[in-house]
Amino acid sequence: MAGKAPQKAGWTRRGFFNWVLNVVLGAIAILIAIPTVGTLIYPAFAKSPPTWVKLGPADDLQQLSLKAGNGSVGSVAKAPYTYLRVDHWAKQPDSDYAYLRYIGGSCLFFILSPICTHLGCHVNWVQSANQFHCPCHGSVYTIDGTNVSGPAPRPLGVFKWKMVGSDVYIAVESSTFTHAECRTSEADKEPCTRIS
Repeated sequence: MAGKAPQKAGWTRRGFFNWVLNVVLGAIAILIAIPTVGTLIYPAFAKSPPTWVKLGPADDLQQLSLKAGNGSVGSVAKAPYTYLRVDHWAKQPDSDYAYLRYIGGSCLFFILSPICTHLGCHVNWVQSANQFHCPCHGSVYTIDGTNVSGPAPRPLGVFKWKMVGSDVYIAVESSTFTHAECRTSEADKEPCTRIS
């Protein structure tokens, strides 16, 4: 044991400065990482407000629905519309359609999304059965969008809508292009999704 100094208990000067340096560098790394990670994952969790898309003049939509049902109130009609699709940073024109029913009263319209809630296929209106059928996996919906059979986990989306002058506008969520849903209780046969 000759030639070796006895070990002292506790911190050495070098050990203490290494520890302080590691703590400071770790704190700096965390302070840099938090905003960087936040910037990267924010778009996945951000919910943008709905975009209001013009469906058409109320009188024309009323006539479209009445014409589809040979003059009877409550008939389903396909109402096409165009919109500006926002895909991350690119904006491009696109088109789609909604299923519209003129129901009269203070609600005027009941507007359904054509997108099946199972895997996103467009459903078809089958007049003879008075139902919507999904051609992809066989989901079936009633005239008010309630799912009755097939793999669909929930009812069709119902568009929120509003009148601007004499035109009808529907709410479309622009980030993922899902339809803004507004369903009332199951007891309501004709939920009014009109926004004043």
